[in-house]
Amino acid sequence: MITSPSLSQGRLLKNLCVFLGILCSPLSADNSANLSLFAKGVFSEIGGEQQQARQFYQKALEADPHAYPLTTKTSRLQLATQDLPAATQTLRTFAKNHRKHLDSQLHYASFLKHQASSDKIAQQAAIETLELANTNFPHHPAVYDSLILHYENSNRREDSLQLLEEQLDSDTHDPNHWLALAPIVKTLYPKDDPQYREKLQLIFEKAAEKGLHNPHFTRTISEYHRSEGRIEEAINTLKKHLTLTPSSHSLRTRLGLLQLHNQDESAGEATLLQVLAIHPEQTLAHNSLAKLYRKKNHTEKALHHRAEGLRISGGHPQEAIELANEYLALEQAHQARLLLEKFRFDYPENPAIHARLAIATLRDELPEQAARLFRQAEALAKDSKDSASAQYLDADFQIEFANSLLSAGAFAAAETRLRQAAQGLDLDDEPKKYARAVTALAQLWIDQGKNEAPAKALLQRAISIDPENATAKKLLEAQ
Repeated sequence: MITSPSLSQGRLLKNLCVFLGILCSPLSADNSANLSLFAKGVFSEIGGEQQQARQFYQKALEADPHAYPLTTKTSRLQLATQDLPAATQTLRTFAKNHRKHLDSQLHYASFLKHQASSDKIAQQAAIETLELANTNFPHHPAVYDSLILHYENSNRREDSLQLLEEQLDSDTHDPNHWLALAPIVKTLYPKDDPQYREKLQLIFEKAAEKGLHNPHFTRTISEYHRSEGRIEEAINTLKKHLTLTPSSHSLRTRLGLLQLHNQDESAGEATLLQVLAIHPEQTLAHNSLAKLYRKKNHTEKALHHRAEGLRISGGHPQEAIELANEYLALEQAHQARLLLEKFRFDYPENPAIHARLAIATLRDELPEQAARLFRQAEALAKDSKDSASAQYLDADFQIEFANSLLSAGAFAAAETRLRQAAQGLDLDDEPKKYARAVTALAQLWIDQGKNEAPAKALLQRAISIDPENATAKKLLEAQ
């Protein structure tokens, strides 16, 4: 029997974790003798003794001043013990002595920005640190982006623009460098400034030279062209990418969408069908084709792709019911049943799903399964907390339930269902359903050889309400 660990066991586990942490301590390899100080600092920190932990870490750092993780840990404890000057001094000392250590330069500048934002001397120190970092790490996005931000906060727009120009003059082909400049241009220049568009165009041209093999870069470049109204260029960018990276399914889908947006429906359709031939589970491709086929009145194709979209990504039960009803209207009961079976698995307590599934299953010539589903639907509706559950057992449900009962020879129960269906309908709102219900009741009587006159009257009434009721006309002619 497994039990929860006792307090002493919990402490042992905690100490073990600490011990493992000590083995992976931030001390340099040649300072193993200093490990005990660091270990004492760890245990003091765990025990809530922050001041004591700080002292141990400071001593460890004095013995190993090149350990950057220990530097940040020490400054954190100094800050936690309300000693901002000491924390600042710790980070400054390491940054000053390790100018080629990029992380320490960025961390120190960020620390000053957040901890001393109103101190002009501190902000100047941050700028000087980043300027030195920019010299040591030219064209590094993390450096110039932060430095421009500091310039802007210090109202040094000219310095910002000069630094941006330095980056734009770079001979690097790295797409990361160029795409990192785009948001800076958007910050420094208003949209109506001619240089805004000129510089962005340069940036994305440079990024495209070496970046079209990468899906992220390609999407960004293509979206830039699209936002500028150059749809053809956006499309060509995606095509070039797909030549380099044929397996990029998401961007092939994006290509199809842009082609449709560009009113090139045949190309968009072909592209999206190609996506699905390679990767049939692409929901966006299915949904986009469904919209296209609805627009072109290709009903069955639209239904297929809508159903696939719901099958893959799921959806609200009402979406499945509406789609299943469309299948049933086209006498495609099998497709309706498959769709609803999936949703019954996802929503096992939903009476509406069971009700429509029962109808689809009966029409798919599975009467025994349908009989169980009809009764399950009624039981679920009865137990449902949804006050509108009764609507799921509508006239269509009752008529189909009666057909299920007839196939099992339960004629009396079927007749009761058909009477309930007709009585529960509002003749003004649903005349065709009423006509269908009374036609089914009349047919039941005729098949049983009873109530001949009432059956004839019901058929005449059905035809008067719905002149297109072919079943009623055929039965009446046979009388």
